[in-house]
Amino acid sequence: MKNMKTAAGMLCLAGILSLGMGTTVFAEDGDSHYPVTITTYNYENEPVEMTFEKAPEKVFAYANSNIEELLALGLGDKIVAAYGLDGDVREDLKDEFDKIQYMDTKPSKEEVVAMEPDFIAAWYSSFSDDWLSDVSFWQERDVNTYMSLNSSAKGPASEFPRTIEDEYEDILNLGKIFDCEDKAEEIVDQMKGEIDKVKEHVEGTDPLSVAVLEDEGDSFRVYGTETLGGNIPETLGAELKLGAENSENVGAEDLIAADPDVLFMINYDGFMTADEAIADITDNPAYASLSAVKNNKVFSVNLNEVYCSGVRTYDGIMTFAKALYPDLYE
Repeated sequence: MKNMKTAAGMLCLAGILSLGMGTTVFAEDGDSHYPVTITTYNYENEPVEMTFEKAPEKVFAYANSNIEELLALGLGDKIVAAYGLDGDVREDLKDEFDKIQYMDTKPSKEEVVAMEPDFIAAWYSSFSDDWLSDVSFWQERDVNTYMSLNSSAKGPASEFPRTIEDEYEDILNLGKIFDCEDKAEEIVDQMKGEIDKVKEHVEGTDPLSVAVLEDEGDSFRVYGTETLGGNIPETLGAELKLGAENSENVGAEDLIAADPDVLFMINYDGFMTADEAIADITDNPAYASLSAVKNNKVFSVNLNEVYCSGVRTYDGIMTFAKALYPDLYE
């Protein structure tokens, strides 16, 4: 589809989404925002400095988080091509998404080269030899890159836990790269504001116990404290009943023994709908003794809200907060 051509600066300031740290950023003093240097990572998990003399003009974006972040910042006209959505684009960004060139099939590295991008925003896995190749390949061609932090940019989750703060940082870094920091800060500030609201609400109360699980057939994948899916409810004042020390898979007996107050089941496109993920527990007689089942406290959360979530971090915060503290949202 034909891209909408408007002044990038005005788009960035106006933004599209009304939402409401580790990486090193340098900017020269003076009237100009540029040059700006961002510390990102390569496929060896080594920090790499990327310097931007001006805002990128031709962007290849991969995955929900990067596509939606760019759209939310009002940068749809900068996207020369995008690929890798896991499910539909966020509802409030659909009109802008319809204006960009989205590829239904995965482009080869050669096809991406032929697009002549000057910036690639993607995930760690994208920069393997099996697809785009490491960031050095693109640096040699004067193409800057940015690797979403929670996609394993720094290393494995066991060493570098996935956090809300890293999602904030991705959004803020894109704001710096494209000189739309005010909009980026607005998006992040709304997330922070919701967390502060919840923290004030639960101050002085006993924490609810939770578990965040994904059914893998013979066991459950646990979203523990080193995952974003565990970090969000912990940040909101809940206590992980499973995954507080590690995220090893657990069986049915482990879940029954843990008996969390509130249970969240992961859903994602092509796997389970939200209703199916909930019914997976509530319709199974084996779990009838769970407190969460008895008290109607089994909920579902979409994977895009708890893995490299980008602007959907706000959605994840709200999904957990409304389920945990419904009285706050009455």
